[in-house]
Amino acid sequence: MPTLTHGSDLRLAPTLGPVVQASRKPPRQGLTVIGEQGFAAVQLDATLPGLRPRELDTTARRDVLSTAMRAGLTIAGIDFFIPAEHYHDPRHVDRAVEAAVAACSLAGDLGRVPVSLNLPTKKVDPSLSQMIADSADAYGVTLAIHDESDLAGLAGWLSGHGAPHIGMGLDPAALLIRDRDPAGAAQSHSSLLRVARLSDASKGQADGGRQVVGMGSLQVMAYRVSVDLAPDRIGPVVLDLRGSASPLDAMRSAKPVWDNAAVAF
Repeated sequence: MPTLTHGSDLRLAPTLGPVVQASRKPPRQGLTVIGEQGFAAVQLDATLPGLRPRELDTTARRDVLSTAMRAGLTIAGIDFFIPAEHYHDPRHVDRAVEAAVAACSLAGDLGRVPVSLNLPTKKVDPSLSQMIADSADAYGVTLAIHDESDLAGLAGWLSGHGAPHIGMGLDPAALLIRDRDPAGAAQSHSSLLRVARLSDASKGQADGGRQVVGMGSLQVMAYRVSVDLAPDRIGPVVLDLRGSASPLDAMRSAKPVWDNAAVAF
């Protein structure tokens, strides 16, 4: 049976944060754990102690790159997920925007990798979203914005913004719990998709939590095809381990499920 491929980067990049928390190791040792499991890329977390931009000077950022390299990993991108309301809550907004800009700076120093963030574009002050967008442009990085609760609204905002370095991020589990089809969403918003994630959940069961890839409602092959065909997506695909009861087991089991989905009929 032939392998189905469009030529894009479909390697998996596990999210470092849950691995660090589960293994109770510092971030640099967490990189080694991921590399030892046969992965070639990793998704960093700019909110993780030890990887927050304010904690990393130029030398420390170079050390992160060299540590990842020694573990056999490339850095796929950076997550910056904070409570979405912080972007429009007067008590938090200044710090939230400052931290988002700092995440763009870190991404620039780590190879101009994309930044995934949950920016509520319809609620945040346009001048502040513009400030974040301008910082990404200045540091030469792409923003992958998440708002799975209102994909149509996000798509409209992105289309109106018209900046090639700003696009959409998609998290299948966040769509499934809202009774949405991730493969269909990836296809419908193909031109806007910048960073795709791999995760699973039971469709329409918001209180059911995330599940191991292949154990929920995600049609993995259909989703993989849709992701592969997105023309401006930046690879690898982020293996999102947030919410996993056992991130290490979830990481190990997801890889063969994803790889086997490459086999076409």
